[in-house]
Amino acid sequence: MVCAVRSTVGGRLYLGQAEDIGPGGITLRRPRDVPVVAQTRITLTFDLPGTRKTIDVDGLVVTDRRSGSFRRTGIRFLGPSAEQVAMLGEFRRRE
Repeated sequence: MVCAVRSTVGGRLYLGQAEDIGPGGITLRRPRDVPVVAQTRITLTFDLPGTRKTIDVDGLVVTDRRSGSFRRTGIRFLGPSAEQVAMLGEFRRRE
């Protein structure tokens, strides 16, 4: 899945692109000059492609590394609602 993701870290807004997503977390492709240390809390907002569903969820950075001209950041969702987990699982099965 590829979709735009808005993330907020320490009150600052950043834009990225989802590379992989599931009910438990997401991998983002982000600008390389904005590193984030593991265990940093992050707020994510994204629209599931092909749906009219917007996901707003908090997460915790698990990994953040440089990958070519971008960064690849792995984020584990913190406390997604049952509805969000169901939407993400259903979306994943359709992909």
